[in-house]
Amino acid sequence: MKRKILLSLTLLAAFLLGCRNQPQAPVKISDNSGTIVTKVGEIFMITLESNITTGYSWRLAELKPGIVEQVSNVYKPFNTQERIVGSGGVEEWTFKAVAKGNVAITLEYVRPWEKDVPPIKKSVYQVSVK
Repeated sequence: MKRKILLSLTLLAAFLLGCRNQPQAPVKISDNSGTIVTKVGEIFMITLESNITTGYSWRLAELKPGIVEQVSNVYKPFNTQERIVGSGGVEEWTFKAVAKGNVAITLEYVRPWEKDVPPIKKSVYQVSVK
């Protein structure tokens, strides 16, 4: 009996320690510009439709440091049975709230090599970190 209790407690402790170290799943935001309300330490993701086969991609045009930090930017093609030339996908921009305050995130859809050409799309998000 003691052996079963000890084994159960050991398994429970291992489970709880494992859960504690799991990364937080980011809150997902679609590509509608708007307001994001989050808390310090939380991770959130902005997902924008993109088609890198056209040469266009999203760039971070504005993010003042100190309140929100960029974690990553990943392009994911749409899941299709065949990789069709010219088919698009999404860019997932992941950010972490690091301090209380308000900040704007501006993303622009551009061809990076084209200078002095305005973006064809722009998404602006107001972020409020509580």
